[in-house]
Amino acid sequence: MARGPLGKGLDLTWPVLVRHLTPGGWAHPLSEQTDVAAATTFYRLLGEFFTAREQPNGLARTFRNYQSWAITQDWYHLAEAADQD
Repeated sequence: MARGPLGKGLDLTWPVLVRHLTPGGWAHPLSEQTDVAAATTFYRLLGEFFTAREQPNGLARTFRNYQSWAITQDWYHLAEAADQD
């Protein structure tokens, strides 16, 4: 399985991703306190995204940053390696 920036995979849904990024980490089931912390984290991340997106070339920069990170990952080159076998 391909691992994303959290080492948890690239197919994380927003709720799962936010819960991993919430201070204190993953909590299941959510208590009232961890639910508030997760919602606060979600709105903070959304705000950071909108701020970055509004910058000149912001969305393109977001995709370039992801691409720059992705090409350093072993899993990114698996298809190339399979083609060489």
